[in-house]
Amino acid sequence: MNGRIEHRAARVSLVNGLSTVLTVAFQLISVPVCLRYWGQRPYGSWLALFSAFMLLRSLDAGFVAYVGNRLNYLYHQNTKALREHLASAVVGIVITSCLQLLLAAGTLAFEPLAALLGVSGAASDALASRVGLLLLIISWVLTGSYLGIVHRLLVPAGMMYQAAWWAMGFQVAQFAAIMIAAMLGLDMVQTSLLFAIAQLGIYLASAIYIRRKLPRFEPWLQGIRLRTGLSDLGQSVMMTGSNLVQQAATNGAVLMVAAYAGPVAVPIFTTIRTLTNLWTSVTTVLTTPLLPEVVRIHATGETHKLVPINQAFWVTVGSLVNWGALLSYPLVPFLYQHWTGHAVNLNQPLLCLMLAAVVLTNTSALMTLHLTGLNRLSIVLSVSLARAVLCLGVGAVGYSRLGLVSFGIGILAGELAAALLTGWYFVGRELARSGATFKVAAFGPVLLSTGTTLLFLTGAAFSWWPSPGGWLMALAGVCLATVWGWRLLDAVLRTRFLELAGKLWR
Repeated sequence: MNGRIEHRAARVSLVNGLSTVLTVAFQLISVPVCLRYWGQRPYGSWLALFSAFMLLRSLDAGFVAYVGNRLNYLYHQNTKALREHLASAVVGIVITSCLQLLLAAGTLAFEPLAALLGVSGAASDALASRVGLLLLIISWVLTGSYLGIVHRLLVPAGMMYQAAWWAMGFQVAQFAAIMIAAMLGLDMVQTSLLFAIAQLGIYLASAIYIRRKLPRFEPWLQGIRLRTGLSDLGQSVMMTGSNLVQQAATNGAVLMVAAYAGPVAVPIFTTIRTLTNLWTSVTTVLTTPLLPEVVRIHATGETHKLVPINQAFWVTVGSLVNWGALLSYPLVPFLYQHWTGHAVNLNQPLLCLMLAAVVLTNTSALMTLHLTGLNRLSIVLSVSLARAVLCLGVGAVGYSRLGLVSFGIGILAGELAAALLTGWYFVGRELARSGATFKVAAFGPVLLSTGTTLLFLTGAAFSWWPSPGGWLMALAGVCLATVWGWRLLDAVLRTRFLELAGKLWR
């Protein structure tokens, strides 16, 4: 790997940031275009079909992530074992692919299954959607499943920058296919076929690129071992379960809001979640590039380096998100009303609580990345369960008294539990194994910054104090914490950050 860690992370963050901007832009553009050329009913059919496709795709997500993380770790330790797991992964892919194909084909014969996947309805429309779903799954199992694992080779090979560009390429290809289908007025079968061709094309192009850039891992399927493939598939079950539980918390909250408050309340909840998730996207964009670094550090026995890296993360990314959440807070009501066309009323307490949850998520983001990247499946599943149980449980129990605010409390409680569990495991188990420890003073800045931000947002949610005064106090706390944390950083690390800032400014 060439260059310093902060330089590599900055390059990848810039591409990921551009990708996030494109994702938002595509969402804003696709809705009016599809409604104009397709109309409401065909567009709704495509959304339902695509949701079913993404749901079936998620059946191999845990396995792909597990094997990918393992390759990332073995890259620094045992190339022979890496090749064995890379080749043997096809065993798990074949099994999950058969399940995906069986479910997709099953919608043609079993109406309850079609209804469960959201592709039921009028006879002609339903048949087209089910055939389209089968076409999409066939395309996916032929390329996307296994090549999704092959793509993971780019991460430890120091090519995460290139991987980010390919991820953006996937988005562009899919967006272009849908725009062409809508403007030509294609039906669901034709649209699915066009989308499948675009998917096949972009994945095959990426496979050719990886073969040329990383020839030493060729051929990918040499040395397949059935036992290794089945073992990896079995061990990935917990990660798959974690993904499913997380999806249950995310989508289950929407379903519960609809069940308790009716469909009219759903836009209130989802629009606020969309706004607050913008800061989650900032955390993701700035954290993801560090994955190969933290795994490499652990694999090479340099775990002590994770302490200053986490301190630097809290000072930079943590402060950025806290500053952003606080400074944007007074503008949200104005922007929200214009964004929704004054059709949806802003639930201010719910906004405050969900912003507070995002702040907590940011605090433990790098530790979460580390534990997930190293396949610490027990703690990953425990954290997901804590989020889901508290989010749905508190929301359901408290709705009769607090309304939608109860779901905000549940989400905040879930993130608090997740942060505590993650911090306890990371410090008490991961670092303790190698003898690395945090000095007590290292926690001071992050506790002050996060604590004052949380105190203001929760107080604003329940009107505990005047907003201007509390807001200014929170800003002062974050400012003091940023300066304090910066001074606690190693002098060499501060110099490197300043050099990086100077290069980015120029």
